[in-house]
Amino acid sequence: MQVSAQLYKIFTYYNVYRTLIALLLFGITLTQKSLSNDYRSAELYQFTTLAYLLLNISVLAYYRMDAKIGTRQLFFSVALDLLMLHSLFYLGNGVDGGLSNLVIITIAAGNIMISGRIGLALAALASLLSLSIEIERQFVTLSEFSDIARAGLIGSIYFATAYIVQNLSARISKGERLAQEQKRNILELQKLNHQIIQSMRTGIIVCDEGFRIRTLNQACTDLIGIHASDSLPTQIRERIQLWRNNPGARTTPFRMDASLPLVQANFSLLQQHDETQVLVFIEDTRLMTQQAQQLKLASLGRLTASIAHEVRNPLGAISHATQLLIESPNLDQADRKMTDIIERHSKRVNRIIENTLSLSRRKEPEVEEIQVKEWLTSIINEYRTHQAQQQFFLHCHTDSAMARFDPNQIEQVLTNLLDNAMRHGNQFQKDAPVIISLGQNSANEQAYIDIFNAGMRISGDVRKHLFEPFFTTESQGTGLGLYLSKEICEANQAQLDYIEDAPSPKELPQAVCFRILFAHPKRII
Repeated sequence: MQVSAQLYKIFTYYNVYRTLIALLLFGITLTQKSLSNDYRSAELYQFTTLAYLLLNISVLAYYRMDAKIGTRQLFFSVALDLLMLHSLFYLGNGVDGGLSNLVIITIAAGNIMISGRIGLALAALASLLSLSIEIERQFVTLSEFSDIARAGLIGSIYFATAYIVQNLSARISKGERLAQEQKRNILELQKLNHQIIQSMRTGIIVCDEGFRIRTLNQACTDLIGIHASDSLPTQIRERIQLWRNNPGARTTPFRMDASLPLVQANFSLLQQHDETQVLVFIEDTRLMTQQAQQLKLASLGRLTASIAHEVRNPLGAISHATQLLIESPNLDQADRKMTDIIERHSKRVNRIIENTLSLSRRKEPEVEEIQVKEWLTSIINEYRTHQAQQQFFLHCHTDSAMARFDPNQIEQVLTNLLDNAMRHGNQFQKDAPVIISLGQNSANEQAYIDIFNAGMRISGDVRKHLFEPFFTTESQGTGLGLYLSKEICEANQAQLDYIEDAPSPKELPQAVCFRILFAHPKRII
């Protein structure tokens, strides 16, 4: 089994260590000539130290060339080291010559790299070799009997060293594994936090005291159109200064651009080490408006439910009586005109009741991730089949735009906008085409759909009330179409706006444009 990178590094350090030791031992044989009488064979001792040096240099060079190493190679490398050291014991002064400390270090290094019984086998091998050398020296009268007992004691030190080092190594390894596991958990938690923050509806900006942006999430790009590399907008800087002067004050909402929503900024201090940072929360006021609208719709729902029955019954009677009256042969032309007026206005009242009831019947969106081009092409093709006499042009400037919304609800919005575009365009120019354009903001990957129809740009007075309920410029309109469309878009975290400065397409020299701007596909809905 191949060892880990950490063990490979330890083994490399160990090879460097024993190469230096071999060099030192060989150097001693060259400088301390007076000790030559203490060796059994000075020349053989010197040759062995040289062989030990060359062996260690070879092993170091071999494994530095990215040679694979496993547990078996580790064991034989340490065992060979023990054999070479005990060869020096045999040729020198025995185990009691001072080199036994090198054996202890070798056994300690071996048990750091090799755990379990294999590591203890190194201690057993060293003990047997030491004891055998001292027994042999006793037979040739080079040592005393007490040296054998001393060799046994040194053997027990070998085992104690192996046992202690293995336990310490196991604890260190356990601590390292725990630290690595905690590191992985922290990184996973950090990644999860990043994903959550990036998917939040609320925009988050962290800036320092010099108004430099440290980090921000995707919602900031959607709501105020800035990126991490941009400078902090003046509108937010001014509000931070006001908040610092009066922390309890609530700043006024603001809009960065006509195509972006109205937002509210709130602030909090964030202490990071020795630096104080400001945490900016960018709230989409559409959410607060939506909550207030839900309360109004709940009240309206209860009201319309009680009125619908009271109004529809007499309205049905009026419509039925009008139908019977129309079938009468005694009606003159003037009376028929009157019945037409009654029938037309009865239908209008019924349509108002239906639209009003739809406000309280709205369902929660069933959000899906949609490939917008595919979905839009399908809707336009189906719409063309019902309006064969009208020209519809679809321009797709992107193939990969994605968005998350309820396809049925946004289809209702798109159909309403197409109906309006066709009706208003034909008033301005007979058989005027309707242009549908699909695009994507390159900065923040938000998909949008523009619907163009022929006509003059909407005046400022009308534009103020454009999306208000029951506001209409037509005598036959209910004033609920655009209002309902905007409400449905906001429920799907999309934005419906009249785009005043949109460039007119080539098919229409003068055009009116309404835009559905979808949220970033990673936003939580």
